[in-house]
Parts: sequence; C-alpha cells; structure tokens
Amino acid sequence: MLLFLTDNVKAETLLFTSLIVLSCTGTPSVAETALRFTDQTQQAGIHFKHTNGASEEKYLPETMGAGGLFFDYNNDGHLDIYLVNSGTLSPASEFHRHPNDMNVLYRNKGDGRFIDATVEAGLQQNHGYGMGCLAADYDNDGDADLYLTNFGRNQLYRNNGDGTFTDVTSHAGVGDGKWSVSASFGDFNLDGHLDLYVANYLDYQLETAHACFLEGVHIYCGPHEYPGARDTLYRNNGDGTFTDVTTRAGVRNAGKGLGVLFTDYNNDGYPDIFVANDAVPDFLYQNNKDGTFTDVATPAGVAYNSEGRATASMGIAAGDYDNDGVQDLFVTNFSLEINSLFHNDNDGFYTMTTFEAGLADASFSKLGFGTQFIDADNNGSLELFVANGHVWDNVSEVTPSLSYRQQCQIFGNTGTGQFTDLFETAGRFFKRSVVARGVAIGDYNNDGAADILVTCCGEPPILLRNDSQVHNYVKIRLVGTESNRDSIGAKVWIRTDEMTLFREVTCGGSYASGSERTLLFGIGAQKTIQSIEVKWQSGHTQTLDFSNTEGPVNETIYITENQSSVLQKD
Repeated sequence: MLLFLTDNVKAETLLFTSLIVLSCTGTPSVAETALRFTDQTQQAGIHFKHTNGASEEKYLPETMGAGGLFFDYNNDGHLDIYLVNSGTLSPASEFHRHPNDMNVLYRNKGDGRFIDATVEAGLQQNHGYGMGCLAADYDNDGDADLYLTNFGRNQLYRNNGDGTFTDVTSHAGVGDGKWSVSASFGDFNLDGHLDLYVANYLDYQLETAHACFLEGVHIYCGPHEYPGARDTLYRNNGDGTFTDVTTRAGVRNAGKGLGVLFTDYNNDGYPDIFVANDAVPDFLYQNNKDGTFTDVATPAGVAYNSEGRATASMGIAAGDYDNDGVQDLFVTNFSLEINSLFHNDNDGFYTMTTFEAGLADASFSKLGFGTQFIDADNNGSLELFVANGHVWDNVSEVTPSLSYRQQCQIFGNTGTGQFTDLFETAGRFFKRSVVARGVAIGDYNNDGAADILVTCCGEPPILLRNDSQVHNYVKIRLVGTESNRDSIGAKVWIRTDEMTLFREVTCGGSYASGSERTLLFGIGAQKTIQSIEVKWQSGHTQTLDFSNTEGPVNETIYITENQSSVLQKD
C-alpha cells in the first residue's frame, strides 16, 4: 500500500524571488537564485557545545571531531537530532567522559523545537572519545538503530521500539576498537540485511604521540606522521550479530579513512564502496558480486586529483548534480588544495570537473570536512553545501592568509554543470566563521524544504532552517520487504512533463554524520508528475503511473516493496 501524508506548504513571506527556466531538454537552470537559510539553533532548543579537550599536547583527535545526525528514532514522523561529543584525552588513565561531555539526543516536539531526551532514551553512557554517528535499521524491525564511531571502542545501540535504546555492541561484535571516524550501512551481498563498513583513520596511541612543528610553531600533526589503520567491513548475519569479513572481502588496504559511502557507481545493482583517505589515494571498491571487492579507484579516476596527487580527502557527497541519471562524487580536501568534483561518465570512469564546474577557486583557501548535495529550492537541480574549518587552531601563525574558523559554503546549481557561491545572499550564517566538521540534511519541520545541521569542533552546532522560496516537491519513503527495510541501495526515478530526476538511497557519506533517508525530489513549477519508478536491491522494479491523475505533488509517499499501488491519503 502507498500511504500519502500531506505536508503543509510553507506560507511565510520571503525576501527573495526566483526565476526557474526550463531548457528544451527539460533540465532546470537557475536564472536568479533565492536560497535563504536562518540559524534556528537557540530558538529550536539546541543547547549543546562540543568539548574537544584541546590541550597543550595537541593530541590529534582533539581537532577531528565531531558529527551529528538527523533521524526519526521514535517513528512519530518528525526528525530528531543526535549530536556527538568527545571529552578530554589523557594517556595517564583510562578514558572517561565528564557527565557534561556526553552525546545528546534531541527529540523533535513537532513544533520546530527540540527537547533533550538522552536519559529517557537510555543513551547517557558513552565509552569513547566521540567522532561520528549513523542510524539505520540493521535488524529490520522497523525502527532506527544507532551506531557511534569513536577514538576507542565504537558502540551499537539497538532501538527497542519504545523510545529507548540498548547497547548491544558486544553481542553484535562491532566494537572495532581502532580510531574510527565515519561509517556507512549497505547490503553488499543483497541478502536483505544491512552490512557495515567502518572507516578507520590512523594507528594513533596517546602514549606514543609526539609533537609536530612547522616553521617553529607547535601544530597538530598531519597524517603522514602515523601509519594508517585498516578499515573494517562487517557482514550482517541476520541474527543480531555481525562477522568481520574485511580480509575475506579483499578490503584490507591500510588507508587513512575519514569518509565512506556505499553507492552503486557502475549501476550493476550491487553496492560499491568509496572511501575518502587523508593524504593517501582514495579507495573505490568495486563489488565483484561474490562477496569480494576490487579497488578500482585508480583506473576509474578517483584515487587522485587531476594532477595525479593524493589529496587530504575528508568528506563525501554523492548525487546526480547534472541530472544524467548516475551518481557523481564530491570530495572535500585540505586548504591550499581544491575540492574534487568527480563526474560519473556512466562507463565505469569518472572525470574530475572541479574547474569546469567553478568550484576550484572557492575551495582553495578552505579546509573542507562534511558535505552534501541538497536541492535547496526544489527546482530539480542539486545545490552543494560544504562545511569548512581548519585543523590547526594556530594556522594563521604559519600561514597568515589562512584562518582556523572559516565560512561554510553553499553553491547554487546553474543547471549547466556549473555552480555559483551564494554566500552574499543565502543568509547571515554564511558570513560567519566557525570550525565546522559534520553536515546532515533533513526536513526537520516537515515543510517540504531541506534543512541543514552543521556540527563544529569545540563549538556549538548550527541548525539552519531553509527559508528559501521553494517550489513543488515529492517526498518518497521506501519500505523494503525482500530488500533491507530501510531500502538502502534502492534507486528511484521521478518523471514529469519537463524532467527526469534520479536518486539513490544511501546511508553515510558527509563526514562522521548521517542525513534523512526520505528522498526529496524538487520538481520546480510542475504541478503533476507522470510516473515514479523504484528499482529495489532485490531486483524488483515497481512503476507507479500517474499519467491520468494529478499525482502526489507536495506530499510524502510511502512505497512498500512488492505491495500493490493502492493509494490512501491521510
């Protein structure tokens, strides 16, 4: 059955207007941009400050955290927020967090405000120095479970379905124990159970950490000072436990992973794995369809930048920015490098198009972390958000032209393969400098416009409400039956009279953070859609034909795998 939930369309009067022009090919282009975001952190009741424990010793983990998450943990239809904290590091004693340094779960009250629900949800015990978080229904019971990455042992919390969680890390066997930053869920063997890939960073021990200096200035060490840590691939056994299949699957390369995402880059129906590595070549593990992978990053064109150099890759965004029906990749890098936009040529190869897309100069002085594609105005073209902040708190002493706190960026999509920096008009936040790390995208107030959560190192997060003049949309939530219940890996096409839009359901990417998995399709001025097509990981394809009806515009649709297309509106 398909359940239609009607969302309230935004009725606010906005300051900016927009003109959307449809070319003869049906590709939307932005003639005049109307993006606007407003910081609602305090008004929404988010009273949180990340503690990194910055010390004179400059332990490297202090400058690398932390992430955040949009997810609906209690299935009430409103996105909740989870924020990761870190604490203080000391080699002299076993790590313990102060009670004020715990991670926080904020429950959405449904009126634009949040309330701290950490204790009532049973999430007050955090055992490591926090890095990232991710949510997915690993046990297919209908609610979102929570995975935390740490400098130290990771944690898996099973959602009990009653608003509480239980720590099942030991039983599930996914504690890892390395320095983990990001993770991604995906069903690599198509058995209907979500597997887990954990990106691990460096083999770093506080007891043996050493000081680093550049031009006489004591700085946080770079990744070249320490060996990389091997990532971990866990296969879901379907009984609440996981098995480490890293060696068996052929993903034993010792990189220096910071970002990771399951995504089907070659459209063969099997999820592949892209890993963003810091200062060593990135990985693109192609799924061999037999439980093993082969790293094809170099021949595919994503291991290095266009100059043949490994970059300090941090975060990952995946999306079809030029509406040609395949997922492209965007990777954030270190300052005095440029970020990498990899166009998927749909033949197993990528082309780096950062310069052609107008993204090179804007990123040269920035140090990027989290990033996501977002259709901020629902015109059918994906904009690009980048969170920036340096890792050296004294970088200006080394390079006066650089700063520790930096401005985040949002780039408008022209619809011609190019982007434009919108910092002058997108809102006050984009003129403010922060030490940003994670990025999550989600419509927390259910108004049909995608909002943004930005997490920071040693600073409060920022909740950006999308106040843009948005156009029509269709939101789609998939429920798998043969496929994993979260439908991660499923592909969806929406067709209107003027455009065809493509999305893939993913879980991970960005940096140490997780976004809403309900798919938001902006369809511009279109008031009807022709069809929705879903290709499930099970191999089934469902097509909903709306050619003789108005179709579900400005509504949220639930599509259940293999069930008849009976429509019911609430």
